[in-house]
Amino acid sequence: MPLLIDGHNLIGHTPDLSLSDPNDEAKLIARLKAYSARTGRAITVVFDPDPEADPAGFDYNRFRDGRLEVIYAQAWQKADDVIREIVGEVKDRRGIILVTSDGALANFTRQCGVRVRSSEAFEREMRQTLLATPEEDEKPVASPSEISLWAGVFQEPKPAPQPRPATPPLSPQERKRQRRMAQLKKQVRGGGQLR
Repeated sequence: MPLLIDGHNLIGHTPDLSLSDPNDEAKLIARLKAYSARTGRAITVVFDPDPEADPAGFDYNRFRDGRLEVIYAQAWQKADDVIREIVGEVKDRRGIILVTSDGALANFTRQCGVRVRSSEAFEREMRQTLLATPEEDEKPVASPSEISLWAGVFQEPKPAPQPRPATPPLSPQERKRQRRMAQLKKQVRGGGQLR
């Protein structure tokens, strides 16, 4: 079930994050990305306007990273307004969970049929999920075909053929001996006389 998160509200209810920290949003985004990867849940987090964003807004206020979508409200909006718009556009409102501890926003979305989870409860769940080590049975098991595929991808390269060592030059005596042996072989085969 997808999560719709009131970003700054969640930061305010996360013990080790602070709204006065200039990197608070980036830290929360990193945690949400890890949580989404661990659980497989799709997440949309909405923040109040980015003070450094282009006032015209356009599409600079929205990006997606895997199953995590991050939205910054336009300069003239609040995150709550964007969340209300999203809820208004969703056909299956019972299919999403809003994470917020903002009473007015929670009441509005409940009346629209959206399930609401408090920021405190979600923060505890996210922390426990991220701190927990995966169980042995949660580890993916590769099929024999996958193993052979990856074994081929990561196989050790075959060593390059070694060049033959160069034969050392023959001494004049050795060359003379080899010539004489070749002459002898010819004469023996040909039935000729030895000289």
